[in-house]
Amino acid sequence: MARIERRTTAEIAADAIKSELAAGRWTGRLPGSRLLAAETGVSQPTVAAALALLVEQGWLESGGDRRAFRVIPRAAVAPQAPARILRRAVVATHADLGDLPHTARRVIEVTREKLGRRGWAVEIVTFDFLHAKRPHRSWDHLLPIDPDVPVIAVFGRPPIGEWAMKNRVRMIFLGGLVGEWKIPIVAVKSSLLAAEAMERLTRQGHRQIVLPLCDRPHGFSASIKEAVKAGLERVGVSYVESYHTPESPYQRPEVVWNMVEAAMDRAVPTALILLDWKELVTVSCLLTKRGLRVPDDVSLILLNEQMEADWYVPHLACFRFPVMRLANLLTRWVEGQPLDQSKLPLSADFEAGESIAAPQGWPA
Repeated sequence: MARIERRTTAEIAADAIKSELAAGRWTGRLPGSRLLAAETGVSQPTVAAALALLVEQGWLESGGDRRAFRVIPRAAVAPQAPARILRRAVVATHADLGDLPHTARRVIEVTREKLGRRGWAVEIVTFDFLHAKRPHRSWDHLLPIDPDVPVIAVFGRPPIGEWAMKNRVRMIFLGGLVGEWKIPIVAVKSSLLAAEAMERLTRQGHRQIVLPLCDRPHGFSASIKEAVKAGLERVGVSYVESYHTPESPYQRPEVVWNMVEAAMDRAVPTALILLDWKELVTVSCLLTKRGLRVPDDVSLILLNEQMEADWYVPHLACFRFPVMRLANLLTRWVEGQPLDQSKLPLSADFEAGESIAAPQGWPA
C-alpha cells in the first residue's frame, strides 16, 4: 500500500499563498501576516512558517524584522512545467480585480485556478460595461467574437448580454441582471438575503429599518424594495420607500452619509442593512459621530462577505457566500456542461455575529 503523504498546516498554507502569487494577485509587497491569517484561516505563527517556506522556495524575499515580504517577480522564480493550454477563456470585469467585492474576487481567483489546472488560459479584460445604456462598438475590439472562447461577465448587465447574443458569443454572468436576454447566470440573489435579514430583524422587534440603495440597477433595486416592504408588512408596519429604502444613482461617501443622516433626522433607525462594505465604513463613521453604539442603539447587517469584516468590532452579522460552489459551476459551464437552473440562484449562510440586538425597550 502506498504511504499517505503527511503535510503540515504551514505547508498547506504556503501552497494557498503560492497559488495567489502564481495568479498575480500580489505584486511588490505581500500583505501583513494578520491579513493573511484571516484569509487563510490559520494562526499568525502558521502564516509566518508558511512565508519562511516560500522564501526558501524562491517565491518571496524577507523584508527583515517587522517589514513586509517582497514578492519576487515571476521571471526570477524557477520555472515549472506549464500545463498544456487547450483553450482560452475571458473574464470581463467593470473594475480592476482589487476593486471588486471580496466574494466576486475570490470566485474569479478560484475559477482561474481550477481552469488553469485543466489547461485553460484565462484572460482578464476590464472596461466599464456596468453603466452602459446600450452595446458599444468598442466591445468588438475588447472581447473576442468567437463562439469557442467563453466569456464570464462579472455583474453582467442587459447591454453586454445583448452584445453577446447578437455576436453569438458564449457568455455567462457572475451576478448581475440578464433582462430579456437568455444569458445563463450564476449568482446569490441579494433580495433573498435582504428578505432573511428583514425576517431576523423584525423577529427581534425592529421596525425602523433602513437599507440605502446607491448606484444600483432598477431591477435590482426593485427586488430589494419588495423584500423590505414584504418584511415590514408582515409585522403590520407600513413601508415608506423614501425612509426604508432611500435611493441615489451615485455611490460616494457623502451620498451614503447624507442618505442615512436624512433618515436619522426623520426617525433614528434601530437597524441598518447595508449592501456594500464601503457603505458600512461610512455608516459606521456616521454612527460614531452621532454617539450611537452597535448593537446597543443600532443593529447592523451586511448583505455580503468581506475579508475585512472579520476585523469589525463587534463581530459583524453578514452572509458567507458559497465561493467554491460558484467557482465549480463556472468551471463546468466553461467546459461545456449545462447548468442545472433548478438549483439556482444559490443561497448564502447567515452568520449572526454580535452586531444585532433587540431595540431598546423591546421585551427580551
